[in-house]
Amino acid sequence: MGRLFALSENRETRNSNKLMSEPTNTYSLNEAQARYLFIDPGLTAAGWNLADHTQVRLEVPVDGYDAEPWNGVTDYCFYDPSGDVIAVVEAKRTSRNPRVGEEQLRHYVTEIAKRQSFVPFGFMTNGLLTYFWDVGAEHPRLVAGMFSPNDLARLRFIRENAKPSASETINTAIVDRAYQHEAIRRVGEAFAANKRRALLVMATGTGKTRTIMGLIDVFLRSLSAQKILFLADRDALVQQALNDGFKAHLPHEPRVRIHTANIDKDKRLYVATQQTMGRCFEQFSPAFFDLIVFDEAHRSIFNRFTEVIDYFDARMVGLTATPAHFIDRDTFRIFDCTGSAPTFLYTYQQAIAEKRLVDFRLYQAQTGFQRKGIKGASLTEEDRDLLTEQGLV
Repeated sequence: MGRLFALSENRETRNSNKLMSEPTNTYSLNEAQARYLFIDPGLTAAGWNLADHTQVRLEVPVDGYDAEPWNGVTDYCFYDPSGDVIAVVEAKRTSRNPRVGEEQLRHYVTEIAKRQSFVPFGFMTNGLLTYFWDVGAEHPRLVAGMFSPNDLARLRFIRENAKPSASETINTAIVDRAYQHEAIRRVGEAFAANKRRALLVMATGTGKTRTIMGLIDVFLRSLSAQKILFLADRDALVQQALNDGFKAHLPHEPRVRIHTANIDKDKRLYVATQQTMGRCFEQFSPAFFDLIVFDEAHRSIFNRFTEVIDYFDARMVGLTATPAHFIDRDTFRIFDCTGSAPTFLYTYQQAIAEKRLVDFRLYQAQTGFQRKGIKGASLTEEDRDLLTEQGLV
């Protein structure tokens, strides 16, 4: 289906503008054409075998409908291995907003749920825009593409088994400070309120990595997440997360570092540099990860990496040591924070007051060169050659 995504806040506007500005013969496709050119290839790319009727069926009748205004036939039904419907897709022509099928999709999902043990997920798409909807639990949200069979099975497991993170005890062997516990609880509260993103601002030296490990541990034990990715913009930070973080504090969880070749998709914990992820993110499905952590998050919103942020449907946590008043407003907006207030803030001044850090003192001193000046006679031959090469003498 290609890259049909932009910043989440502006995706629909940008794509709607695109539909209005492109030639009519390209984007005024009827439903059958939209299926053939966009929707079916997107389903195949997500891992659905359209020829296998144990996985996908088209135009499945739904009982209990009125003849008007709908025909009572789903466009696509996805099935799990037990034969239950795990998701329903409502398709529209490319010139229509897919959300016009919202009530239609709600009806189909509700009727199907009466005949099996769970409520299927829903998708609305016109081939260019796709919405995912957990009917009765969350509002529809724009996503980068269809979810895979494994994605939907995992999302169903989480929906049916996850406990509130607040009910899970925090492992004090990982985090033992009150403010770290508060940071973890604040993120849990934000997600419990159906927010999808959170931002932690914590001063350098206050244990950001340990806090994130404690948070991940809570999410794993509460069954709120099964696939977790830690991203950083420097190799040293990635290795620190892999060894000092995951290996030290979550030693029994399968973990791997992502490289652009031979990607291992069978682990639970992943680390990668932002640069690597920017080159290979489309090798994953949009719902592959349940939670993504961005280290030094204020640097994650620039350049091409915004595509990565918008591609994945995971819950996201931004982590930074940069003081809040130095963070640009785009960072707060992307991580769903009102104004300039992060989800959790622990300042350098607070850390000093609580004796978690020692304040610095400026010490002014002059070097021997500053006091005596540079004299050629006192320099070694190597130093004189270096200064000559630099044009300083």
